[in-house]
Amino acid sequence: MQETGKTKGWFTFGIALIVLGGAIYALGTVLGLFVLFQQSEDLVGAPFWAVLLIPGLVGMGFLVLLAKVIVDRLNNAEDDHYSKTVDK
Repeated sequence: MQETGKTKGWFTFGIALIVLGGAIYALGTVLGLFVLFQQSEDLVGAPFWAVLLIPGLVGMGFLVLLAKVIVDRLNNAEDDHYSKTVDK
């Protein structure tokens, strides 16, 4: 990404805010699910952690693919070349 004068560093700051917000949201979700399943386990007496296995695998797969897309884009010299040379 090409940055100039007044906007230098805004991209990094914006991505950092998005990642921080997502991390806080994910942490809150995990803690909320922990409390929910702990209370359900106390009432029913059976472990509910197996219920989270499939959504957890899907979530981890999504995060791996998202990381791959971001790393591929940041390390792709061809995309950088076209973004700098193609007329806008």
